[in-house]
Amino acid sequence: MPGWPISVPEPERPSRGRRKWKFTLLGLIGVFVVLAAYDLVSVSGQVGTAGSARTAATPAASHIPAGDAAPASAAPSSAAQPATAVLTPSPAPRPLPVASIAAFGPGGPADGDNPSIVSRVNEAGAQPWYTSWYASPAFGNLQSGTGLLLDMGGAVKLSGLRLVLGSSLGADVQVRVGNRATLADLATVAGATDVGGTVRLPVTSPVSGRYVLVWFTKLPPNGQPSQYQVDVYSVTVTGIAAPDARP
Repeated sequence: MPGWPISVPEPERPSRGRRKWKFTLLGLIGVFVVLAAYDLVSVSGQVGTAGSARTAATPAASHIPAGDAAPASAAPSSAAQPATAVLTPSPAPRPLPVASIAAFGPGGPADGDNPSIVSRVNEAGAQPWYTSWYASPAFGNLQSGTGLLLDMGGAVKLSGLRLVLGSSLGADVQVRVGNRATLADLATVAGATDVGGTVRLPVTSPVSGRYVLVWFTKLPPNGQPSQYQVDVYSVTVTGIAAPDARP
């Protein structure tokens, strides 16, 4: 009604229970936000740590411990490296020792001339070994030759022979080499004709063997009428010891 006082209703105040509930809700939301942020930081840290671990593990996995074989590309194979040839100089020929000496005839040591004095050969100052005397330079047509068989004790590569004979000229001599003490198995490797005194017989062919035969096929005169024989003072064999050599 006009003129009547109008009463305005007072705003309705929230109750104390409703406000308490709102504070509780805000508190829960805050807790959830904090927990979510913590989880996010933890996950990020774990991811970073795992990545670092993998990065650190990678070089260790590719490392080759000492003693293990290196990859093929790391070092060339030894088979690919060129071989280096080692050249060993050949020994020089030298005078060789003689194991034994025997008188030797066409049938071998059994019918050599004067076997009882063959030890005179190579003895300094001694008398010479000499053959039997014959009525002609060709052994009176009784045999093909006579000589001395040198046993070297093993195979040698012969390079030469030095003889010291009597002074009379007229001897024909051969050097024969082989591994069996028979005339047929001893090959002629050097020779000289009409010689006397010091005789050097070089051997140019590459022959070897255990036995060396000094073989006379013609005799010089001995100063007596119709007598021929040869004197031998020394025999020096020059060469190289060759245990595995073959003639």
